Amino acid sequence: MILTITANPSVDMSYQLDKLNIDGVTRTDKVIKHAGGKGIHVGYVLHDLGADVVHSGFVGGKLGEFIEEGLEQRGQKSKFIKIKEPTRNCLAILHEGKQTEILEAGPTISQAEREEFIRKLDDISAGCSVISMSGSLPKGLDSSFYEEIIAYAKNHGIFVAVDTSGQTLKDVVNAKIKPDLIKPNETEVADLLGEEISKDNIKDALTKAPLKDIEYVIVSLGSQGAVVKAGDRVFKASVPKVVAINPVGSGDSSLAGAIFAIDKDKSPEEVIKTSMTCGLLNVLTEEIAHIEIEKFDEYFEKIQVEEIK
Repeated sequence: MILTITANPSVDMSYQLDKLNIDGVTRTDKVIKHAGGKGIHVGYVLHDLGADVVHSGFVGGKLGEFIEEGLEQRGQKSKFIKIKEPTRNCLAILHEGKQTEILEAGPTISQAEREEFIRKLDDISAGCSVISMSGSLPKGLDSSFYEEIIAYAKNHGIFVAVDTSGQTLKDVVNAKIKPDLIKPNETEVADLLGEEISKDNIKDALTKAPLKDIEYVIVSLGSQGAVVKAGDRVFKASVPKVVAINPVGSGDSSLAGAIFAIDKDKSPEEVIKTSMTCGLLNVLTEEIAHIEIEKFDEYFEKIQVEEIK
């Protein structure tokens, strides 16, 4: 079983409009509402792949109940901690070929709620061989929350992946106990190391401190694929050109593919190909964080993985 943790989930709402009337009224019947957040998106794709998934994090109020009910309707388990403040909304307005997003900050997690989560980790992670944490942290939590879960996972023989950014990523990477997998982009790698990254030095960058002690470092290159460190080896993955329908959620889909393959004890090359395939399949659907599994084998064979010597 794989546990996804979304500390700051949301009810994601999408409004599709022919035209957005600024300072006026706009009506639409094209509305989509679903449980969202990066960790939840990872879980959606894991479920598409056939994995047994359980979701956790913090939820509150009626919107929190909406998230739990939405996951149940999809046949996915959840073990969220209930909090006093309500879960947030996130709004995407699609109009005239553009996308305007309004993202609420979300609730503040109290010290007691944080402690309850850590105290219940044995139950939340029961039977799990992988823990995947994704996204930013809500108010009331800092990087020590992720660091404590990483230490817990390591002490219990659980593979742990973290997909975050900014200061939280820096703190997690530089902590004494490190995660098994991170998924930064090129800019974030440069920020972590304090140097510019290019195709000529990326192998050296990924194999020196503090990244050398992290088993998997997946550096997304968007439509150009990825550079991936697996152990002491570094690979370049190339993906075929496709006509993207909706790229939103592809990073989460890619992470799902990687941890699914790792959980199945696949080789580094297979892990990378599975990751890239899931990210690619996501852009081919309108639905966020969804892959058409019947197309998996076709695109898996089109992914090229070459070790950088």
